[in-house]
Amino acid sequence: MGSEMCIRDRVYLIFTSEGFNEALAEIVEHRAKLWINDGILNAQQKTILSEHHIDFHILESKVEVTDEKAIISAIKTIEQRMESAELFVEFL
Repeated sequence: MGSEMCIRDRVYLIFTSEGFNEALAEIVEHRAKLWINDGILNAQQKTILSEHHIDFHILESKVEVTDEKAIISAIKTIEQRMESAELFVEFL
């Protein structure tokens, strides 16, 4: 009997440009999905993501990395939309 491997989508929740720059290589390597604060991505970064077929979503409201309640709310939103995702969250 072979064992079945459950492949889950990787999702990165990023709040800052520094976090994006640190995670970019892994996001591309795993063709992960990205949820990110508005205003973080520039045109060149959006092009890189598009060239690598990376889905990215802008968070509905800006999340500060120091606001635990906002981070938890963002996590819950993503988990509701992507139940089987493996979630990686930027923490400072």
